[in-house]
Amino acid sequence: MMRDVFRRTAFGLGFAMFCAGAACADPPQPMLWKASKGSGTLYLLGSMHFLKDSDYPLSPDVDAAYKGATKLVFEIAPDELNSPAAQANMLKRGMYQDPTHKLQDDLSPSTWSALEAYGAKNGLPAMALQRFEPWTAALTLVALETQKLGMDPASGLDQHFMKLASTDHKPSAGLETVDQQLAIFDEAPLKMQEDMLRQALDELPDFPKEMSNEHDLWRHGDVAGMFAEMKKDFAKYPDLYQKLLAQRNRNWIPQIEKMLAENGKVTLVIVGAAHMPGPDGVVQLLQKDGYRVERICTGCASIRGTTNTARKH
Repeated sequence: MMRDVFRRTAFGLGFAMFCAGAACADPPQPMLWKASKGSGTLYLLGSMHFLKDSDYPLSPDVDAAYKGATKLVFEIAPDELNSPAAQANMLKRGMYQDPTHKLQDDLSPSTWSALEAYGAKNGLPAMALQRFEPWTAALTLVALETQKLGMDPASGLDQHFMKLASTDHKPSAGLETVDQQLAIFDEAPLKMQEDMLRQALDELPDFPKEMSNEHDLWRHGDVAGMFAEMKKDFAKYPDLYQKLLAQRNRNWIPQIEKMLAENGKVTLVIVGAAHMPGPDGVVQLLQKDGYRVERICTGCASIRGTTNTARKH
């Protein structure tokens, strides 16, 4: 479960993917939708925050959506995400401000012992994490393990399009702020934060296998498969599901609908793929509000949970 908590944030730990050899020979089948109502048009693209260079080039469907867009919108605006202030905020929220307080104080003896064992095996002394809050320590472990798989946030779909937008002088914006995302973790109850860290330690041995599975689902545009994994992962953590996905999706809908009302403008919205499927996903929320939402995925007809037919509710 922990791996999903951190995979699904805008700090590159959304969906950390594992890609090997011939599996990445063809362009990924995109999780791409076109939403419309009246004269308004908007594209929704489910992203992966960590990818490899071998995940490119992208599908012609995605290239066409980008080419037709007059504006790009991400979870967090590029200027803010890549600013020194974002890193400073991360340090402020993620580290103890009281110099006398330390990580070990907030962990059970068994979790601290497990962290020490991990550190001894991986050249990371547990004492080096004493200034980190539990959720930050968990994020750090996942980041280290992701790096071992050769994953790079610079190759993630978000960064790819942020660079393109900058080069092509296309305006970009964000749906939320860095502080809003950090607050999801920083304001979580202490027990939940320790659970995240313990889950990280317990599940890291299976990390490569799990990443391979998630990557396969994304590359094949398997929306139904991804939603099934999400349901399984969050089954024991309904509150976390609401905070990480459902509530954020609901917060985004008024902003997205406002974009659809902008005549003459076509916006490409790029957010973590986990925000798309299911009854609480962005796609169905827009459909419930009366928007026509069409899956754009040439070659997806045989994939579970996909369709190129427009649906209108």
